[in-house]
Amino acid sequence: MSASSHAEVVGSFILPERLKEARARHASGIIDSQQLSAVENECVTELVARQKKAGLSVVTDGEYRRMHWANDFFCGLAGIDKVNIRGGHLYQSQEVLTDIVLLSGKVKYNPAHPFFSHFRFLKEVAHGAAVKQTLPSPSQLFVTLKSHNGNVIHYYGSDSELAADIVDAYVATVKTLYDIGCRHVQFDDNSLGRFCDPDYIDRKIISGIDVESEIAGLIDINNRVIDSLPGDMFVAAHICRGNHHSPWVPAGDYNLIAPFLFAGVHVDRLLLEFDITLDNDFSPLRYLPEGVEVVLGLVASHHPQMENLEKLVESVYAAANYVDIDRIGVGPRCGFHSDEMTALAENYQWDKIGLIMDTAKRLWQAPVLC
Repeated sequence: MSASSHAEVVGSFILPERLKEARARHASGIIDSQQLSAVENECVTELVARQKKAGLSVVTDGEYRRMHWANDFFCGLAGIDKVNIRGGHLYQSQEVLTDIVLLSGKVKYNPAHPFFSHFRFLKEVAHGAAVKQTLPSPSQLFVTLKSHNGNVIHYYGSDSELAADIVDAYVATVKTLYDIGCRHVQFDDNSLGRFCDPDYIDRKIISGIDVESEIAGLIDINNRVIDSLPGDMFVAAHICRGNHHSPWVPAGDYNLIAPFLFAGVHVDRLLLEFDITLDNDFSPLRYLPEGVEVVLGLVASHHPQMENLEKLVESVYAAANYVDIDRIGVGPRCGFHSDEMTALAENYQWDKIGLIMDTAKRLWQAPVLC
C-alpha cells in the first residue's frame, strides 16, 4: 500500500466564499437554481483537482451541494419532508439552528434522488481518481425520525416496520449508486457515537431502556443494508462525535461501545474520532475483526492549531499495539465543513491535510514500517 492510501479525509470541506455568496443570492431570488448549480459544479471541479494535488487517494465532492450533512439526503427519499424550526439543537454550550425532517408518508426509494446526479458529476470530473460517496447512515435516519415519535406513529405501527422501510430505501438507493459507478460508500453516523458517553447511557438506563438491545438494533439496521449490497462495494463508516464551531455532542471513549460496534458492524473500514490532545485509549481497537481497517481521527477539523507530527506518529504506534499497523490510516476527526459555522478558516484545512499526508509518509513510506 502507498503512503497516500493510509491518509483519508472524512468527506466535507469548508465552502469557498463564492459558493456561499451564490447560495445567498439564490436564497434572495437573484439567481435561479440552474445558476447556483453552475457555481457548485465549478467549485466541485476545483476541489477535486486540489484534493488530487494534495495527494489524497480518494476524493469527494466536499458535500458542497448540501445545506446539512444528513437532512439533504433524507429529504431526497420519498416520504420525508424538511420543516423549518426557530429553535435549535444543543451542542454543548451552543444552540445549532437547523431544519428538522419529518415523515409525510412511508419511507421509500426515490429514483430521482438528487444525489444520483451529484455522484455522476463527481465521477466525471475525478477523471479516473477513486471517489467515495458519503451518506448519513441508515441508523441515523431511524434515530432522527424516532426523535419525533409523535410524527412516526401516524405512519408506522411499530419500530420494526419503520426500520424495514428504511433498509429497503437505502438498499435501492445505494444499488442505484452502484449501477452508475459507485464502488466506495461511507455511512456517517452520530447516533452510535453517543453511546461513548457514560452520562448518555445513564439517562437511557434511568428511562428503563435496554442499552445493549438498542445498540444492537441500530447496528442491525446498518448491517441489513450493507449485507444486501454487491460484494465489490467497499463500505466504510464514520462514527461522528459532532463538530459544530468546535463543540461536540458525546464525551467519553470507545470502551463502552467497542464490543458491540467494532466487532458487530459489517464494514471494511471505520473512521473513528479520537481526542485532539492525543491522550487516547486505543485498547478498544482490539475488538476490530481481522481485515477491517481503521482511520484514526487524530487531527482537529474545527480549530487552526496544528498538531505535532511526532505525537501523531507516536499515537499510530500506540494504536498498532492493538491492530496491525498496515490496517491503520490517519485523518481528521470529522469533516471540515460544519453546517452554518466553523472555527477553521478555509486555508487551514489544507495545512491540516498536508500534516496528515506527512504523517502517512513518515509511517508508511516504502518499505512499510511494521
